[in-house]
Amino acid sequence: MTSTTGCNRSTSKRPPSSAPRRRAACCRTSHPAKRRTNWPRKSAAAKISTGRLTAWEEKTAPLKKKVLDERLSKLPKSLQDDLRAVAATAAEGRTEVQKYLAEKFAATLKVTSSDLKAADPAYARDEEKFESQTKLLEAKKAPDPKIQALWDRGEPSPTYILRRGSPSSFGPLVEPGIPSALISGLKPYEIREPWPSTHKTGRRLALANWLVQPNHPLTSRVMVNRIWARHFGDGIVKSLGNFGNTGAVPSNQQLLDWLAVEFVKQQWSMKAMHRLMMTSTAYRQSSAVTPALEKADPDNVLVSRMSLRRMDAEVLNDTMLQVAGRLDSRMFGPPDPVLVREDGLVTPIESETGWRRSVYVNQRRSNLPTILDNFDFPQLSPACLARTQSNVAPQALHLLNNATVYELSDYFAKRLEKEAGSDARRQIEQAYWIALSRTPSSEEMRVASEDLLKLQQAAMKAKSADADHKALTAFCHTMLNSAAFLYID
Repeated sequence: MTSTTGCNRSTSKRPPSSAPRRRAACCRTSHPAKRRTNWPRKSAAAKISTGRLTAWEEKTAPLKKKVLDERLSKLPKSLQDDLRAVAATAAEGRTEVQKYLAEKFAATLKVTSSDLKAADPAYARDEEKFESQTKLLEAKKAPDPKIQALWDRGEPSPTYILRRGSPSSFGPLVEPGIPSALISGLKPYEIREPWPSTHKTGRRLALANWLVQPNHPLTSRVMVNRIWARHFGDGIVKSLGNFGNTGAVPSNQQLLDWLAVEFVKQQWSMKAMHRLMMTSTAYRQSSAVTPALEKADPDNVLVSRMSLRRMDAEVLNDTMLQVAGRLDSRMFGPPDPVLVREDGLVTPIESETGWRRSVYVNQRRSNLPTILDNFDFPQLSPACLARTQSNVAPQALHLLNNATVYELSDYFAKRLEKEAGSDARRQIEQAYWIALSRTPSSEEMRVASEDLLKLQQAAMKAKSADADHKALTAFCHTMLNSAAFLYID
């Protein structure tokens, strides 16, 4: 949570030995998804239908018995009956004596296809016919469905120190454990059976118990620091992924410690920690900067005001849909498709009920919706410790020129006409309530009224069929492009 192996390798200091890292790797149990050597032997479906195979075995059973009898007749009489009993008994039902005989006389008891061909020429012709029919049927058969899946094998996969880092050169076997640099003053990493007669290793549960012990110096601090960064823009420790000597110094050590203690007291409740931060005086401050605050706390290290932040990409997209009255609240189901234009612009496809939230839109690295890409949606390949907050020209150009944004402005105008009627003043007040959750000031009302009137006159001059609606749409488009809408004040 606080550092990575990559961080260790990138420093000028000598990286830790491979033994602690391999011990830590033992704590996970998802190796079967990566190692083909751990796949079950019967994980693939049979290619030949069971009925055809059973019929063929029944047909060849007399010939197999004949070949086996000829072999057994050459052995002492005392062994013949015992070996016949071994051949007639399934492997899982054999006694210890029968298992011993099966292993010792394996070559005698095994009757191969070559043996049957040598014993009966007719068998060779029948087998060739059977194989050709099987291949013909297999060619018509649809391929077997395949899935990728993870499961807990119960028995742990062995983990070795790799000689010179080669995955094919195994060194000594290592047991699960925690690097010695992290265990000072803490309870040891102890593996216990999760419950009686379970088929699980208990390694991940042991790691979880070790991480959440109340006196752990890192887990609670790292977690509350990331929650703080989500709400306030920056963490108390700015280097979210590095709490070591090379990371940033906490801006308020006492606050970080107090939040960590509260987090543990609240039984590690994320909801309680979010509620505590979001109902605090610090969170409910305005982002307005006064000369006194600028002088006393220029970088807002002491949280003397709320940091001005733009809405995240998904929040911005969903908010525009909500304001326009075109947010489809349906949940679950397959992801919504996107349209990829020849010029590279990617937009979600509208349904009869509008657009669903961004979380339900098909998102791929190759065709991420343009609005999400422009407004700093995190990349889908690496781990994202914190989102970037950029302010670049493509963002403003997208809101100004994108056809979907203008279409949402049209829906927004229709909503205002439905809810506020044709009175311009009521339309402006309703627009502020819907988009900004507040009423306009007297100055804002004056400027908005003048602008809306100018837009109506321009539309009438252009002889538009519906001048009032065109003007209101342009006004709504302006509101969706405004800093008051885009930024959280």
